[in-house]
Order: sequence, then structure tokens, then C-alpha cells
Amino acid sequence: MVVFFDLDRTLMDFESAENLGIKAVFEKYKNEIHMDFNEFCVQWKKWAQHFFDKYSAGELTFDEQRKGRIAKVFELNRNPIKSQEELDSRFSLYWSTYEKEYNLFSDALPALKKLSDINIQMGIITNGDSENQRSKLKKAGVTDFFSPIIISSEVGISKPDLKIFQKAMELANSSESETWYIGDSLEHDIVPARKLGINTLYLSRKRQGELKIEQKNPLYAEVKDFYEMTEIIENALKG
Repeated sequence: MVVFFDLDRTLMDFESAENLGIKAVFEKYKNEIHMDFNEFCVQWKKWAQHFFDKYSAGELTFDEQRKGRIAKVFELNRNPIKSQEELDSRFSLYWSTYEKEYNLFSDALPALKKLSDINIQMGIITNGDSENQRSKLKKAGVTDFFSPIIISSEVGISKPDLKIFQKAMELANSSESETWYIGDSLEHDIVPARKLGINTLYLSRKRQGELKIEQKNPLYAEVKDFYEMTEIIENALKG
């Protein structure tokens, strides 16, 4: 058995760090912003995803997609950023706040330790820049839990392309029935993994109600935390 994890919003609390980074920009430049914070946040995230998707498709560089979101939200506020230096400065404010606050979800490390203790092989499949994604794992102190680590910029394939999941299984020497994948995005994580017949766990931290196994072979369930995830995997090991 090999268990692959998505990184951002699955193992790592991307949302909280992102919100604080956006807040730092909003507070410093609020005299140039005609939206309230909630709308500014919505627009930021909308355009961040837009530019990241273009980066994943090979249409933008990593740096272009990072700064594109900031240029766009100030343009929407009728205060376009007029110089590259100012764009760099505003992005640096966001990024320094984000990096300081970016951490594992509180239930992630205990789950990784538990799976490691019962000799479960674990890997990563993530979209993003190699240096950036690896630095996140290093900062969290969890790099050594994972092999292989599949990063889109290193393999030239991005989720939801099925080939990135196939590449992960090839490197882990695992079949579909032996492979598990945990992610927070239906579009980028769950749908493609299920198409290949991989056992999938959809991490939805706002899920209401009791845990329910939606499908058994291959397994599919919606889990609200890593405690439910480890329980399902332990039960699968028992047969």
C-alpha cells in the first residue's frame, strides 16, 4: 500500500496563511481599495486561482502568476500598479506574511507519524514550483515521511492530468488497487484519481454528519479530518 497526499489545503493550512497575507496588503493599501475586505479577499482568491491555472497549463511563469493576482485586484479597484518595483513590494508584503503563517494542519503530523509507525509508504502529488513546494515540506519538518514526491514543475505534468497520478504509481511501484490518494479538490484530486481506479479520500473539513464509505472497490469516502483518514486506512489493512 502507498498513500499519496496533496499538499496545499490538504496537509498544509494554505487558507489561513493566505487570508493573513491578503489582510496585510489590504490594511497597508486600503486607501487605494474601494472594496470591503471580504470582497477584496474573494477577488484575490478568484484571480489567484485563475493565474495559477494558467501557470499549471504552462502559459505563465511561476513569478508571473504570483504577481498577476496583485496587479489584477488593484486594477479592479481602479488603482493600477504603475511600476514593477511597486508590484514587487506589494507581493513581498503578502508573501512574507503568508510564509510566516503557513503551517501543517494540527491533525496532519500525528496522522503521518501513525501511518509511518505501521510502515505505510507515503508520497506527495502536488501542483506548483519545485523550490516552493519542497521548502514548505522542509519548513514543516515532514520531507522524510514522503517518497516519492511528485511536483508538477519537476515532471512537466499537472493535476488533473491522469498522467501525473500514473507517474506517481510508476515511481512507487504500486498498482491502482494498492494506491490511495487524499486531496481537498474534487476537480484536481478526486475525479482524476477515481477515473484511474485509485482508492480516494476527499478531505472536506466542513463536512456535516457521520462518516460514510460511498464506495468500497475502489474505496471512496469523504473525510472531515485526518483522524477519519487513518481509521479508514487502518481498517483497510485489516481487510
